[in-house]
Amino acid sequence: MMTIENPKRRIVEDLKLRNKDNMKIVAGEYFGNKYSYADTFKMFEEYKKAFIEIDGQNEDTITISCPSTIASVNAFYGAMDANKIVNMTGPGFLHSYTEKYTRDLNSKTVFMFDGFIDNDLIDKFHSAGVKNLIVTSVTDYMNPIVKFIGTRKGVISKKDIVGDYIKEHKTLPRGMEIINLKDFTNYGKKCKKQYNFDYEENKIAAYFLTGATTSQFPKCVKLYADGITKMSRIYDEMWFDFGVGDRNTVFIPLFYATGAVHGVHAGLMSGATNIYKPKYDRFAFGKDLLDTKAKIAIVAPSHVATLEESGLDDGALSHVKYIFIGGEAIMPAQMEKFRKTTSRLGVEYILNGYGMTETGSMSGVSDKDSTGGDVSVTPVPGVEYRIVDENTGEILPDNTRGVLQKLTPCATAGYLEEEKNVSLFTQDGWINTGDIAERFSDGKYRIYGRSTDCFTNGGETFAMYDIEEEILKLDAVAEAEVIKFKINEDEYPAMVVVLNAEYKQQTVEVLKQLCAIDLPGMRHLLGVKFIENFRTNPVTSKRDYLSLKDDKKGYYIIDEAVVYISDVGEKRRSVDGRKIEIVKYK
Repeated sequence: MMTIENPKRRIVEDLKLRNKDNMKIVAGEYFGNKYSYADTFKMFEEYKKAFIEIDGQNEDTITISCPSTIASVNAFYGAMDANKIVNMTGPGFLHSYTEKYTRDLNSKTVFMFDGFIDNDLIDKFHSAGVKNLIVTSVTDYMNPIVKFIGTRKGVISKKDIVGDYIKEHKTLPRGMEIINLKDFTNYGKKCKKQYNFDYEENKIAAYFLTGATTSQFPKCVKLYADGITKMSRIYDEMWFDFGVGDRNTVFIPLFYATGAVHGVHAGLMSGATNIYKPKYDRFAFGKDLLDTKAKIAIVAPSHVATLEESGLDDGALSHVKYIFIGGEAIMPAQMEKFRKTTSRLGVEYILNGYGMTETGSMSGVSDKDSTGGDVSVTPVPGVEYRIVDENTGEILPDNTRGVLQKLTPCATAGYLEEEKNVSLFTQDGWINTGDIAERFSDGKYRIYGRSTDCFTNGGETFAMYDIEEEILKLDAVAEAEVIKFKINEDEYPAMVVVLNAEYKQQTVEVLKQLCAIDLPGMRHLLGVKFIENFRTNPVTSKRDYLSLKDDKKGYYIIDEAVVYISDVGEKRRSVDGRKIEIVKYK
């Protein structure tokens, strides 16, 4: 087992040493502007000094909630270099849990995108003790020509947060200052004092309020600074040939989960060029890859699913070498379709990455020679996996499903709420991932889905991902999600399906195929809903499957070989071939 060496140096120092010969290389592109590594490190330094000037020389928390822009990268690295702890969060959680987490984390300074701010949030910040609200905009760091054209066309606007607030309230909140980005960076530019901090072992670098598409409540995750520098060492041992100047298009909204650090830091540590896309739109994924001439992209499966309908010509993406898919378990039939599409478009490798979550960076990846529906992964250097019984914790033999546990140098330090750490960590220091997986005899692993992705009916428990895997084998199906509804004391599965374009007029035939799937638990199927596309989460742009359970209408069912549309909680059946009787579930 390879041990990943701890470089024992601070994060920005590590990046500078890695890029000592790359200072003239473009580190980041944003709306027509290009920033070299020399520019980037200068901006990190300005942000570092600015945070110290307005927040003091302490280890308080800086809260950051921005889209993936140059400004948010600067804030992340600048705050950590200022010996601060960064609290990264999406706007939804920040709006809902402002007072609790801002106060609990002792955050007096908030760095936020203007599109997420309203008067109610300013009042919440004031109540929570926030002293400085730094406001950034999508137009900051934008090329002036792009900004001018965008403004003329009406697609770009910048809010006057301070002006609007004063108009409504006549004054700013007592003891609170609202600072625009230009004034904030000027604090750093004017500061002549040098601040240097020594490396500290096991220092907490960041908190992440994460879980936007897998949880209705935020999980406050703690991350060690060492985990980020060790991440670079893992990449040093991988077979990827990331190189100086390679174009890494950043599609994941920056730093709303630790997995997104992986998407940006991997580029910066290798001398690559990060291209930031603040408007994260999975339906524009193919065009974005084309426009940015990306070599590397890390995305959710739902993005790759849009490529076949993107209208791109054969070979259009031949400049793309690596697409890493992470964030959700991938079914073999789904991956086979993805590989067929990306091969037609000219992409060299489409890889299944695992572990890009709040519990650490990528810990497993599919092999270079993976083809067809192979979704197996192998642990990356320095990482160990084991499969255990969900109830007893006993290590299971090969070819047996159980819960995946991992040991990784990039692991989380745990949750802010100590009671959650009891189930996260084992007594010997492994992380319980909560994913059902299997180790094959060749040493590779297959991740099937979350242990919670199941339904219980009549005392029996059935895996929903097994049903979903069979759905995706159908040629007609582009995307699918199996969800569950609780009726009285039992749970019932339902299918939500997106059809490929050529099958959208054949719903009855497809419905019959779906209802004919022969798996345990299918006898409890409530029905099938066909939709045009999955709604996406406004922050992560992953499929927002949590909202599907709120819509209980319009499910197709087959009863006595007759197709009806039903609502969840009722069942329609044919009495004499013409009369329909509605039977309510007990």
